[in-house]
Amino acid sequence: MYNASDYIVDFLLHKKINQAFVVTGGACAFVVDAMGKNKDFIYKSFHHEQSAAMAADAVYRVDNSKIGITVATSGPGATNLITGIACSYFDSIPSIHITGQVNSKESSKYLKANVRQAGFQETDIVSMVKPITKAAKKVSDFQDLKNTLEEFYLEAISGRMGPVLIDIPMDIQQEEVEKFTPKNVIPKKTNFKISKEDSETLNTFFRDAKRPLVLFGAGIGLSNSQNKVINWIDSLEIPFVSSWNGLSYFDHSNNNYFGHIGVYGNRGSNNIIQNCDALLVLGSRLDNRQRGSNVDNFAPGAKKLVIDIDINELNKYDQTYKALNYDLSYIEEITSNIIFSGINKDWAKYITSQKEKYLFKDLSTYHKNKNSLSPYAITKKIVDNLPKKSILIPECGANLCWVYQTMNIKDTIVFTSGGNSPMGYTIPATIGAKLTNPNSSVYGILGDGGFQMNIQELQTIAYLNLDIKLFVYNNFGYGIIKQFQDTYMSSRYEASGLGYSQPNFEKVANLFGFEYRKIETLEDLKISDLTSSQKLIFDVILDPNTEIEPKTEMGRVINDQFPYQTDEEFEKNNNFFLKNSDYNRPKN
Repeated sequence: MYNASDYIVDFLLHKKINQAFVVTGGACAFVVDAMGKNKDFIYKSFHHEQSAAMAADAVYRVDNSKIGITVATSGPGATNLITGIACSYFDSIPSIHITGQVNSKESSKYLKANVRQAGFQETDIVSMVKPITKAAKKVSDFQDLKNTLEEFYLEAISGRMGPVLIDIPMDIQQEEVEKFTPKNVIPKKTNFKISKEDSETLNTFFRDAKRPLVLFGAGIGLSNSQNKVINWIDSLEIPFVSSWNGLSYFDHSNNNYFGHIGVYGNRGSNNIIQNCDALLVLGSRLDNRQRGSNVDNFAPGAKKLVIDIDINELNKYDQTYKALNYDLSYIEEITSNIIFSGINKDWAKYITSQKEKYLFKDLSTYHKNKNSLSPYAITKKIVDNLPKKSILIPECGANLCWVYQTMNIKDTIVFTSGGNSPMGYTIPATIGAKLTNPNSSVYGILGDGGFQMNIQELQTIAYLNLDIKLFVYNNFGYGIIKQFQDTYMSSRYEASGLGYSQPNFEKVANLFGFEYRKIETLEDLKISDLTSSQKLIFDVILDPNTEIEPKTEMGRVINDQFPYQTDEEFEKNNNFFLKNSDYNRPKN
């Protein structure tokens, strides 16, 4: 018998999707069974639905011709997906989540009963995920399922992309139906045209600028426009800085690249953006981790033009931002309207000096004072020795900051869950990355706290025999929270050091069949281990209070970072625009 579950699998295969990440259960068993029966489809079993969703989030980030799929059962299976779905939603990553639901006639809606639950494990997952999906729906019959599959697939990959969820009652999953027949869907052609008013805005934006700058956002990469943007930048020699989520999409040795900005951004790059007088923002939502909490003094002397696909993101800006709502996949048409005649010699000298002084330099002081291992030095050694076309996935917190503050990449794919930024992301994301691109070497960097969040997926790696390598930056607690507590709570490490515990990571590695390496000095990390075919866990031992340097603290502008500069140093680094008195810079 050919049923609706078989139809779902054939639909996915027609869309060139042949893999799903699943945790089975009674309410989704028919869909999983159909995947198992089809010789052209593969399902991979995870040990927690959250991990399956995080692995699915990694798929498009690794290969933008594919999107991730999960299958989970009703109730707890469905609710466990939520954190992973949120990762995709906030970072505009397309994915499809299929959940099983109780039989239609067992539901509280069918029974017209105002009760919390009628069928076993009945849960209104659609209402729960609507705020973090582009679309979510419980289908009512097979015809509704057919239409929803096509509609939601297009929704996930169109416009500002994101996750969708389809909730399917068990009776519909097993309904006998006609076999899948591909539709010849002819995509609607969009006649792209820039309005006369917007053309004038683009044409004149850099005209009078003496200190121009471009901010390279993740939207450029998500629209697959990175090569076109870099070619435009290089042809005109326009200086640019990047958001963190934009960093994976270009070669960091580019002469026109002047670093990454933000609360944990490069000190020189923050100085540059704070002193520019015309800032063109391409595909970045300018969240407060980029602008800092003192948003009124973000690039304070600059006129700002933001181009983004999401009108709602653009509407949040105040009168000081000019916003244009365009899809960056049309970047060539957009940039052809921009006239750029070069940069001021003083500006060129200044941005070059900031790059030479700060970019790709380990200027941290904590490890020197404590005679401990530098996370910046170990990160540099890792990144500089990765095989070509590797995939590197840091997690969140201190380890993420150390990676992004240090890395200098050419052809390595580096990504994290930027907006949601949960502990527990890296291990499942490395699995999703490796299953999507088996020929790439895959590495994860995470903290000792995050390592324990989805530790069960080490068994998934072992069972699938994936040669993934994990670096645990072990500072014996939640380092980024400790530094926060140093500043605001007189170093009372409640629940970040006090009350926190960890197992013996060597025993954990051995339990799951990984090789274990303890890294206490830079020399302990062997290059041969990076290129081996083994599953490896590196236990990187750091001082428990190792700091993130630099860091912008609350209320400060992004170029006034800890460790603090003297007033003289600060003014020398910011001699184009605002001085100490203009920022109301606190005495340090």
